[in-house]
Amino acid sequence: MYFHLFAALLFFGISLSIPAIPETYMVAVILSGFLALLIFLKNLYQHVNNKFLNQAIKAENENITNLSSFKGKFVMIRNEESPLSDKFTFMIFDDGSIEIPLFCRNDNVIQKASHSKNELIVYYKDYILVKVEEIEKTPNP
Repeated sequence: MYFHLFAALLFFGISLSIPAIPETYMVAVILSGFLALLIFLKNLYQHVNNKFLNQAIKAENENITNLSSFKGKFVMIRNEESPLSDKFTFMIFDDGSIEIPLFCRNDNVIQKASHSKNELIVYYKDYILVKVEEIEKTPNP
């Protein structure tokens, strides 16, 4: 992955530092640098997605006592184009003071949260939603 970044910088450096090379060679070197930069960005995007997916797997296998949590209500699911893998759903919760965006890949958790009308206890780690529990409202006598 870093080879492509090095190649891009090398090609751009050559094209800028040697003014005596013909224009056709300069254009070819600049295009080669641009192509290497695009390949680097594609590899970086895949690396970030894989790293986030591995984080999600670790968070889902984590003990519930080690997860962060808050009480709040489900607000909505954002159906926008996700910058991350298509395996994740972008959900927003409200804890009473701020809206908290979380990513989830477990369909059962997504359905449970989106169909809930009551307050929830939301368990998450590193912006990855792991589990939700509905708080039952007990009527006052």
